[in-house]
Amino acid sequence: MKNSDTSFGLTDYELSDLIQHNGNLVIYDLRKKEDFAKGHIKKSILVQYHEENLLDIPKLSKIVLISKDEEQSKKMVTALRSHDIDAFYLIGGIKNWSKGLYYTNISYVGTGYL
Repeated sequence: MKNSDTSFGLTDYELSDLIQHNGNLVIYDLRKKEDFAKGHIKKSILVQYHEENLLDIPKLSKIVLISKDEEQSKKMVTALRSHDIDAFYLIGGIKNWSKGLYYTNISYVGTGYL
């Protein structure tokens, strides 16, 4: 995938629409725990940036990856798509999300109590 290739990228408006209308949508946030706590997209799940952590995704799900900028998530989307997973990334990363962020006390991040 070329740097300028956005064929699997979503704008914040497209992602917002998917959040409202797609029950099989799963949003994975690839950022550090501290950054996730400072602000994340509602219902997103914090995961480590390792391909094997994401391969257990149900095949019927649509996956959206979020990272600080789009580079990390774009690379992971390429890897997931090579395993026939319907994966996308947020163009520009979390900084391009304009729909509001949710905050979490950092001590709860990763505990399942979001």
